[in-house]
Order: sequence, then structure tokens, then C-alpha cells
Amino acid sequence: MKFFIIIKEKSERLADKNFLDLGDKPLFKHLLDELSGQDIYIDTDSYVLHNRLKNPDVTCYLRDKKFVDLERDGDFKVSPVLLMIENFLDKYVEDENEIIVTPHVTSPFIRLKTILDASTYLDVYDSVQACTEHKEFTYFKGQPVNFNPDVVQKTQDLEPVVMGNGAFFIFTKKTFKENNNRVGKNPYFYPITFPESVEIDDKEDWKLAKRVYEG
Repeated sequence: MKFFIIIKEKSERLADKNFLDLGDKPLFKHLLDELSGQDIYIDTDSYVLHNRLKNPDVTCYLRDKKFVDLERDGDFKVSPVLLMIENFLDKYVEDENEIIVTPHVTSPFIRLKTILDASTYLDVYDSVQACTEHKEFTYFKGQPVNFNPDVVQKTQDLEPVVMGNGAFFIFTKKTFKENNNRVGKNPYFYPITFPESVEIDDKEDWKLAKRVYEG
């Protein structure tokens, strides 16, 4: 099993969030400490992180300039993350059936035990994605998604809406190459709950994470 983590230097919605101190250490360090002893690879555009991260468990390399340029290109409307994963797989993964995990440092409360349990679903499915389940009356573009609008259903009887939260994706090199994606044709959506589901995107998320960390 290999863990591939992208850590970028600059963030738009919350400045420098990956390096802000959550408690007594920077945000990115929470995930790395949780994964201590695992086979970890980090792709970063931060020279500071690259120079300071001295850990025998971690292979940290500087992001290819072409991917940095794509992120800054206003005409390139999607994230280059799939290209970066492909680059990692080509350089560092020989076994096409090896399990690959791409967790995010912006999910500081995710646990290795959770990831390992989620990875067991690869015995049946071709990929696993962390998600949260919501049993609420849900609409999309004004249309009901998970309920019959002609009756009043009990909330507990609703089909849960599954929302990917980005905490982690699990797949193999073979699955990625076949689909050019972290998610295969037969994915399993692995539900995680609070506080593991906390994902830090903006200032409000950061405030919540600090409250959780402080108990």
C-alpha cells in the first residue's frame, strides 16, 4: 500500500492553510503523523516543505513545473490532479495491483484504521471513495432527488444522499490506468462521520477544526 499526498503551498479560500498551526503543529503534519510508518509519497510545490521534511518513511519531491503552470493557467478549467497521480504511478509504482491511497491533509481527523478498513472493500469493488451520507429532503436543479414530492415521507425512511468529501480515494494502478480516474466503474462509497468527515476549505471550516481539536 502506498499513500500519495499532494501538498500545495498557496491556498485561495484560506491562505496558507496547509501550513497553519492546528494545535501544536501545522495542518499537514496531522495526517503525516497519523500515517507514521506507512509508505508515503508527497508531491509539493513548496521548496520550504521539501527542504524541511526529513523523514525516512516519506519520499517528498518537487512538483513538475508543467503541473504548476497548469494550476496557474486561467484557461485550464480543471485540476491537474489526475495528471499528477499518473506521474506518481509511472515513477514509483511497479505493481499494477498495489493499493494506492490519496488522502488529503485538509482532513486532519481521518484515522489510519478507517483507511485500512475502507481498503478491504477493494476485494469486491474496483475503487473506494470517502463520503458522508445525508438523510434529508434533497433537490438538484429544483427537482427532488431522494423522495416522492406527492407524499410526506418520514426522514428516517429517505434514501440517503451520498456526497464525496475528499478525505481519501483508494484504488490500484490498474484501475486508474483503465479509467484515467481515481474512481473506477464499480466504486464503493465509504461513509465516514464527524469528526473524521471535517474537511477544511475555508475560514469557517478552520474554526470548526480548531474547536474539535481543542475538545
